Amino acid sequence: MTDMHPKAANPKEFLESKWKHAFTTFFDLDRNGLIEWKDFKDLIEVIGEVRGRRSDVFMTARLCLPDIWQKMTEAIGKEEEDIITLSDWIQLCESSRKSVREPAWQKAYVEYMFKLLDESGDHLVDQAEYVQVLGYFGVNRKDSSHCFDQFAFNHQGQLIHAIDKKKFHVLWKQFFHSEDPSSPGNWLLGKKFKNEKIL
Repeated sequence: MTDMHPKAANPKEFLESKWKHAFTTFFDLDRNGLIEWKDFKDLIEVIGEVRGRRSDVFMTARLCLPDIWQKMTEAIGKEEEDIITLSDWIQLCESSRKSVREPAWQKAYVEYMFKLLDESGDHLVDQAEYVQVLGYFGVNRKDSSHCFDQFAFNHQGQLIHAIDKKKFHVLWKQFFHSEDPSSPGNWLLGKKFKNEKIL
């Protein structure tokens, strides 16, 4: 019988390569090897500059990011003025993967990310929105456009122009939890991961 969910040659390294990408691209904005509250403040400022300080997404960032930071530091047993190292982050992701219930920090973050991506507020994320937002984090347009096409399809395998929140949550879980190199969610955060190597 064929294994419907093949694992990477080295599942631990495969998962950690995805987690490290999320750490360096979406959290450690100043690329100093640490996640600090300053990274979150800088992201709020970037969103304000790009979307406008009266935009819904800027207000969402101002409200949500302090809560996410508090939940992250609490989950790792640190104070809010502390830092989160890469090893702390990997521990957070590993704990989340093993947890029966989704941790508060990740639940808050995935909700925030969907709102950030859904610029129009129509409860869908289309390719233009996805490409624009990933650009805030340094992912180039060509890569993000290609990645979108790898996960935006329906049950019949046909490309679709936008994904809803339910599909986004499935893809998010695949990115952070799946050991299957063929999972569409591996493309969600702007790169494709296969086995231990980033393509």
